[in-house]
Amino acid sequence: MTSDTITTLLGLVGVLVLVLAVTSWLVRRGGGWKALWRRLRREIALTVKAFTGPVRTELRYRRGLRLLVRLLRDPAVWSDAERATAQAAAVRPGVRPYGVLAGPEWMAVMVAADGDALREPPEPWAADESDPRLWWIDRSDLADDVEDPAAPLLVCVGHDMGHAVLLDARSGPPALSVYGAPRAARTARAVLQALAAQVEARLPDGRVAVAGGVHPRHPGPTATAAVGQPGIEVAVCADPLERALPSTVRLLSLGVARGRTRLLEIAPDSTLTVHGAPAAARVDVLPLSRAVARTLAALPPSPERPDDEVARPQDTASAADPDLLPDEPGRGTEAPPAAEPTGVSATRPVPEPAPAAAPVPAPAPAADGDDDFAEPSTSGAAGVSASSPPAP
Repeated sequence: MTSDTITTLLGLVGVLVLVLAVTSWLVRRGGGWKALWRRLRREIALTVKAFTGPVRTELRYRRGLRLLVRLLRDPAVWSDAERATAQAAAVRPGVRPYGVLAGPEWMAVMVAADGDALREPPEPWAADESDPRLWWIDRSDLADDVEDPAAPLLVCVGHDMGHAVLLDARSGPPALSVYGAPRAARTARAVLQALAAQVEARLPDGRVAVAGGVHPRHPGPTATAAVGQPGIEVAVCADPLERALPSTVRLLSLGVARGRTRLLEIAPDSTLTVHGAPAAARVDVLPLSRAVARTLAALPPSPERPDDEVARPQDTASAADPDLLPDEPGRGTEAPPAAEPTGVSATRPVPEPAPAAAPVPAPAPAADGDDDFAEPSTSGAAGVSASSPPAP
């Protein structure tokens, strides 16, 4: 072996020793080899999550959309949810139902109560093991002869645990506030539009006022003027009110409303938390807007309260949303009739010319088939469109 070869080998060994010494020093400064491996595993997991995130979000959206469409277009789900709230309120004085987890076989009623009224409910009810404020009942055990003088106004806010999450807009605080972080602002507005569409579709004409700013194609009055209209039961506002909310009006607001309000917080991952509700009710709102648009024509009218004086018109059916459904010939091209009030996405079809005394027949209910996988994919919550068609 020549001297040049020996010199080269010694140089390589010296470089290797230097690299190992520097590496050992850096590892010791970073907390040791165990901390280094933990950090490396975390970085690998984050990289995998970043690449698979869009696929998982798409699958989550598809599953949720199929579930909500199947449940919301079934009138028996709505009627059983209303019966469940009435039956829960009749268990004992002081029990106040304000929401339902509605599923194919079970109903879970979210209740608030004073004092010991929240104790274990009698059969056929069963309190949830994780939270006594959630009462479960089999749909076959629901009574037919229970009347609820409060007549709940249920609206869907998303899905959870294979159930549609329905909240009563007539119970609890007078306001329901949808809000979230800046990254969730668009989703929060879409959720408010979906709630407005449902209350407008389920209540008689003239009961819902939608203020400007809720939907870009619905100018609407100011928030103060909306809540001040006579005969209004529900006002939907995107801006703060400049005066106190009338005692006869319920408010759906974008952002936290003044006074007593039920808070619906939207997270950046499109999950909704109902503050004060059982922790199990962590709601997925990702498919809500599209599901509401698909089932709007099939939503049943809300049960009337004893003191309601406004009669429900005959032509309460509403058309599908042209912005959110696959294109169909001739849909969305007609101009609304002059007497039809403009509202957020309780879109009603233009009636055929007929004598004034003849009611307009309602369209057939939506078909059971679902073409979810045939439509364009989406990973965000789409807004629910206003009833008036876009300006040319």
